[in-house]
Amino acid sequence: MKRSTQGLSLIELMVALAIGSLLIVGAVFVYSQSRNTHTVTDSIARLQENARFAMSAIEADVMLAGYYGFTNSPDDFKFIQGGSTASPIPSSLMQQSKPALAGLPSSAQACGTNFAVDLIAAAQGSNNAYTRPCAAAGGGASPTADTLTIRRASTAPAAATAGRLQLLVSRLSPTNQFVLADGVLPASPALQPDNVEVRDLLVRTYYISRNSTGRPGVPALRVKALTNGPAFAASGDQEILPGVEDLQVQFGIDTGDYDGDGVIDPGLDQNGDGIPDAPNGIATRYVNPNAVPAGFQVVAVRIWLMVRADQPEQGFTDNHRYQYADRDITPNDGFRRMLISKTIRVRNARTL
Repeated sequence: MKRSTQGLSLIELMVALAIGSLLIVGAVFVYSQSRNTHTVTDSIARLQENARFAMSAIEADVMLAGYYGFTNSPDDFKFIQGGSTASPIPSSLMQQSKPALAGLPSSAQACGTNFAVDLIAAAQGSNNAYTRPCAAAGGGASPTADTLTIRRASTAPAAATAGRLQLLVSRLSPTNQFVLADGVLPASPALQPDNVEVRDLLVRTYYISRNSTGRPGVPALRVKALTNGPAFAASGDQEILPGVEDLQVQFGIDTGDYDGDGVIDPGLDQNGDGIPDAPNGIATRYVNPNAVPAGFQVVAVRIWLMVRADQPEQGFTDNHRYQYADRDITPNDGFRRMLISKTIRVRNARTL
């Protein structure tokens, strides 16, 4: 007996094709969404990683601001030449508000008068501007970002070197602390491991450049550092990380107002000059870098970093309103961003 065989009808074939098409479209949609999610997740993770790296690069310096070897008191230092301690120049005359320090090479004055040797200003900055006369790399500095300058000693001893700004520090004789630029040490105090040592003076200014190295239009976090010479040379201007779009800074100062009533607490201003006589290192007020009152110590630094993706993201618009420090911005562009903030205590904040 013959059995009749039948194929699919046109309607059945059309239904099968429709179902198959829907399954394929669904699979493609799920793949596309998964891929987009992965791309966004990867972009956010990269921003987080970059932000943490940039912050860690600055944090170590900030914590050591005002560390000068065996002392955290810049008032103990004097500038000497040729190893002679007969007529040293006190730190009060090494400030940026004073005439250019005699004996300090002009190359060390490139970023400002006495900028390299103003040990009293362990942490300083400029607000929404790059104000240093020494040129910023990367096509110039961002006109809206802050700068942050840190002064401290190297953590390891160094050999006395001509053409390098260095500190001769003494643990046993606090008044015998000297600054020198010619590598010539005085006869006394004699070098002694762990007691009398030479340390390099580190001066670093962090800022935002308009362009990353080899990548026009991509901003970058850079640092301008004091080098051999002593000088602020091009070789001392290094890029830390591309994609950092903004740096904002506020300084925490100890006003002596620990009860929050707006005035120095009783007994803490015996001479009536409006400055606490013996602050305890607690930040009671935060101010912009150019608004630190004369005579007040910086005991903490609050930093904001805005990190931007390398490329704009298709279909994404960053219309978030960012309010931080004294900034209030809404980018309205296709770049994904991350804003991080950290308050860092200055470990060597001195007692006045």
